[in-house]
Amino acid sequence: MDPEKLKQYNMKLLDPKWAAKRTLILIRDNYKCRNCNSTENLQVHHRQYHFFEALKAYKDPWDYNNNLLITLCKNCHDRGHELYKVPIKHIKHGAI
Repeated sequence: MDPEKLKQYNMKLLDPKWAAKRTLILIRDNYKCRNCNSTENLQVHHRQYHFFEALKAYKDPWDYNNNLLITLCKNCHDRGHELYKVPIKHIKHGAI
């Protein structure tokens, strides 16, 4: 993700809509990292990103289906990003 888009994305993570979605996922996952069961420094990870070609914009973080979100501790989240690239689904028309 280019630096400007990353900055915009990080600003969206401060939105109350993201806070509500994040809480929903944390509750679903029993406030535990789905990888190591830690309850410390929990984050919600997107398993993929959706990029709308026509809009030249990513989907808002709170608009993803719950099955594309997972609770991870900071250590597992960071390690996952070191080992794997989050896939980006490019959407030509419409919304999903």
